[in-house]
Amino acid sequence: MAAVIVLFCLAAEAGCDSHSAVSSSRANLPTIAITTTPTTPAAPSPSRSITPSAPPKTATPTTPSHSAPSSTPAPSPSSHPSAASPGTAWPNATTTGVKPGSHLTSKKGEILVTHNGAVIENIDLVGDIRVEADNVVIRNVRISAPQSSDIDQWGILQWVGHSGLTVEDSEIAGRSDTELRQAVMNAGGLVTVLRCNIHGMSKKGVYTSQGDIEDNYIHDPYWFAAADGEIDMVRVDGSPDPGTSLLVKHNALIDTTTTNSALSLFEADGGTPSRVTVEDNYMATAGWAIYAGGSTAATTDIVVKDNVFWTKFKDGYGYVTEWNPHGKGNLWSGNRSDNGKPAPLP
Repeated sequence: MAAVIVLFCLAAEAGCDSHSAVSSSRANLPTIAITTTPTTPAAPSPSRSITPSAPPKTATPTTPSHSAPSSTPAPSPSSHPSAASPGTAWPNATTTGVKPGSHLTSKKGEILVTHNGAVIENIDLVGDIRVEADNVVIRNVRISAPQSSDIDQWGILQWVGHSGLTVEDSEIAGRSDTELRQAVMNAGGLVTVLRCNIHGMSKKGVYTSQGDIEDNYIHDPYWFAAADGEIDMVRVDGSPDPGTSLLVKHNALIDTTTTNSALSLFEADGGTPSRVTVEDNYMATAGWAIYAGGSTAATTDIVVKDNVFWTKFKDGYGYVTEWNPHGKGNLWSGNRSDNGKPAPLP
């Protein structure tokens, strides 16, 4: 029998963290009750050591920006999409996001998930979802940032000590008047993101060091001065947990309006990037397509193969920078430009 799990709106409930400033429009939101089907939880992966021990929503890890931001905000993703189109061979707006014909139930606020194996589906949510449980599934959900002056730190968060989150067939969208910094943020173990349409964020589309990111359309961020121009469609800080890795495969990663990256790897308190496979993606950027962690950083097992790069970079940029060719297991192979020409290491 399906179990009814009560999920709380953090914007109004005591004992739960919320935004750094709560707007009056979100101050008296009702408790959300959603029928979900529990599954048998698997053993969670170890939690990340680099995430703060207390869970304030404003304590997002930061690193120095790797590129100069544009001097003007990016245009709206809905009305002024990027110049580059992924085409039908790659994930796009018709093959990702909420399934056509779906009936979605409207909700407002922040949903807190605390039951292992919960399934959250068929919701049109203005707010965000915070996962403090294992093996949660979020599917066929549309998440929109609220219209307010607040900074929304995430659309979906998997918190420290939890693992196994799957986000699939969903849309996560920021707004030009509300800064959504991370669309999907993982501070825990493994996360899987499949067939999602992610756009309008101000910093990171998917922020994780481990898991599986496949068949997504991650594109068209907004530029906010407060976000320091630190914009990546996929961002990796530090190394994955022991025994885990990160796969980034067959995604369309598009940002042609700022000079930032489709994929960035950074050293952090949690270590140096390692065990990352980047395969069969379409990357269209005006800035660097890949920031590879540092030419002298001790990156290992970074495999970049069979990807396609848009060729209209701004002056001084290209498809890869800061690659360490001497790192153990690092491999660059079969990559090409969208004009068919090989894209070898510089």
